[in-house]
Order: sequence, then C-alpha cells, then structure tokens
Amino acid sequence: MLQRLIELWDQNMPENGMIHDVILRSEHSLLEDEETKEVKLIIAPAEGEQPAASVFLYELEPGKSCEVEIELEYPGLDLSEQGERLWEQAREIVAEVSLSEKKRFLAPGQLAEATFILDYHFVVECSDEEGTEKIIKQAASDLGKLLGL
Repeated sequence: MLQRLIELWDQNMPENGMIHDVILRSEHSLLEDEETKEVKLIIAPAEGEQPAASVFLYELEPGKSCEVEIELEYPGLDLSEQGERLWEQAREIVAEVSLSEKKRFLAPGQLAEATFILDYHFVVECSDEEGTEKIIKQAASDLGKLLGL
C-alpha cells in the first residue's frame, strides 16, 4: 500500500511541486513482535525553495488503511499577525489544518529562529483504489496551493 501511495503522490505532484527525497523508516519492536513502516516524502514548491513540505505515510492496518500526514514549514515568519494571516489563508484551502509556532532562542529575549508549521492528516482505505486516487489527487492540489502561500 505504501508503494502505491508513493506512486500516486509522484504522479500528482509535478504540477504542484517537486518530490526531492523519499525516506523509508522501519522499526521493529524488541518487546512486541511487530514492525512499523513510515515513508516521508520531502516536497518543495515548483518555483522557489521555501516553504518545504513533508508528507508522512503510515500504514495503520497492513493492506487495509494508511494515514497521510502533511506538514509545511514557513521559516522566517516571526510576527503573530503573519501567522494568523497564513492560518486564515490555509483554512480556506484545507479547513482542518492546524497551526503551530516553533521558536528558538539563543538567550532570554534573543530570538534566533521562528517557524510556523501548518499540518493536517487524513486516512485512506486500500480497498477503494478509485477513492484513494481521488483523495491523493486533491491532497496534492491542496498541498501545491499551500506551498504557494
């Protein structure tokens, strides 16, 4: 299922952005006899370098369903007004998107870096191939619009 989702993202991203890297992580529990797999697609807009997006694919039930989580980082925004405006624009594209702010300080009161992160997720069912293709196509289109903000 993860391979099929990677193919669908690859098919639908060219007009919306470029996949720069694909990372597969596999973890095997020493206490429980189970293995989890995660795929991370790193995507950049078709034009420009920022923001960057990460699409995480998690197999929930092998062969049955997968969770798709999308995260976009907007570095350099340090005013709450910019974050609020960004979130309002993003919610017009994806209603369930959430906004986080990450700040790094070198010393008290000395801000070194500020980043706003938009993220949202959804679940796709493996049994519905046509529905999955439709959902990923829409998600890639939405992601392209968010990368353009």
